[in-house]
Amino acid sequence: MAPVRRSTILHSSFLLFFMTSFTIDTQARPENIKPNLSYYADDFTVKDGVSELGEEKNYEEVFKNYEYFETIYDEQRRPSIFRAYKRGKVIRTEHYFYNNDGKLIKKEITQKDKPTETMPFNTE
Repeated sequence: MAPVRRSTILHSSFLLFFMTSFTIDTQARPENIKPNLSYYADDFTVKDGVSELGEEKNYEEVFKNYEYFETIYDEQRRPSIFRAYKRGKVIRTEHYFYNNDGKLIKKEITQKDKPTETMPFNTE
């Protein structure tokens, strides 16, 4: 077996460091969004007031988790409903409303045992 050269090890280490130094955006929309179908993930981020799923997973993968998330998209591929689940039960629902320009104008949040909260957004 040939000895490994020190420069090869350094080069490989640098390449590994370089590749892992970039962060991947956790927002990972499905490639082919079909309106009014549920999409699931075990994490999410909030961007501009809208909860966006992390890496899409199938229902069987997320259902076994203690907590998971669902999004239903509208005809324009925008989230229209976001739900957070804990132990298979909905603990939070967010409904998104957009104007004709596609900008978020309000979000209604429903949580168990709490009144619905409406959050208006500035569309200027």
